[in-house]
Amino acid sequence: MAADPLQLDRLSDRLTVLLREKLGVRADTLPVALRRAGRKLPRRLRQDGEAIVAAMERSRNPRLARVTDGDGPERAARRIEAYLSGLDPTAARARARAYLFADLAFRLAVVIALVIGVLAWRGYV
Repeated sequence: MAADPLQLDRLSDRLTVLLREKLGVRADTLPVALRRAGRKLPRRLRQDGEAIVAAMERSRNPRLARVTDGDGPERAARRIEAYLSGLDPTAARARARAYLFADLAFRLAVVIALVIGVLAWRGYV
């Protein structure tokens, strides 16, 4: 089955919107969105995204569009959508905030312990 450029464009738009919503990527096109998502996506899904972009480029050429697999990009898009639908951006932000506060508390505890240690070493405590 040949790849339809319009179908690939709709697929690209759908994935771009999902990447924007779930990962907070600011991009208007799929190649830019995938590049900006970077390591937020697992390696296999980045490769799937690259396969979709390559199929989109091949589908623009009439000769290459006939030999481009139309089901491959669709399967890759389903895998990416399945991964992104399982993400919860609010939980990720809350987790990041909790890690930040824990890191700050740990650093503050270390500084206080060092100050008390220096004061005890100098004989003030």
